[in-house]
Amino acid sequence: MNQREKFLFDLNGYLVLEDVLSPDEVAAANAAVEHHADLIGNRDPGLSEDAVGLRGDEGRGEFQQNPLTFDRPWCDPFRRMLAHPRVIDVFNEVLGPGFRLDHGPVLIRMRHGTEGHRLHGGTTFDPSQFHHFAHGQVHAGLCVAAWQMTDVKDGDGGFACIPGSHKANYRPAVEMLRLEQDWGCVHQVVAGAGSVVFFNEALIHGTLPWQPKDRERRSMLFKYSPGFISFGPPHEQCPITDATPEEKALYAHPSRPGRTHLEGSET
Repeated sequence: MNQREKFLFDLNGYLVLEDVLSPDEVAAANAAVEHHADLIGNRDPGLSEDAVGLRGDEGRGEFQQNPLTFDRPWCDPFRRMLAHPRVIDVFNEVLGPGFRLDHGPVLIRMRHGTEGHRLHGGTTFDPSQFHHFAHGQVHAGLCVAAWQMTDVKDGDGGFACIPGSHKANYRPAVEMLRLEQDWGCVHQVVAGAGSVVFFNEALIHGTLPWQPKDRERRSMLFKYSPGFISFGPPHEQCPITDATPEEKALYAHPSRPGRTHLEGSET
């Protein structure tokens, strides 16, 4: 991570890196989604908690099979995301060497009228979700790399957050989290296809209903934790039959600090 990226992640609790995937890589990921469209199931509505500003006609679509286990070449775009050099670079910095995949990947597909998700995170104590700075270094808990396979423009909906709320000391009103009150602090994040949005789960965040009629929202989320803790149940084993050493390392069980870290890109 360069100084700009470190500053923005620490300041806002999220960071958008544009054009991490090439147009060909974006096309391959979308082709894999479309080839496995029969494996996408819609959640029952409910993430909006029936808040007026978040209601929709349907729940979001999710894969019913881990895309890392698809036959080749369909799994390749998602395996590239899992251990991408930029993911390794960012999370070696903010989660520390030896970070691990906590859970995911999860596809989020939203069509016109898909409901939003009430704002959450950062409002109650959770020892696996945190952000603090000490000795010149950020220390974060559960974090997300959200890969964008379609454009998200201003006003589209999708991922939204309260920048800086990962460091907030006061709880917001429930009415604000349900978007029933406008405190002027909720920001919808713009990100083009091929970008990746890194964010800390301690950040107050959620999803706005999807507005465009001419395209879907397609985002693939991978959630990572420092190597010594786990938010979800630890993985029994790596599900990838021909996993690389980097992929196997990401599926390691939680352990004390000091595990061999993954090498990322030079920035």
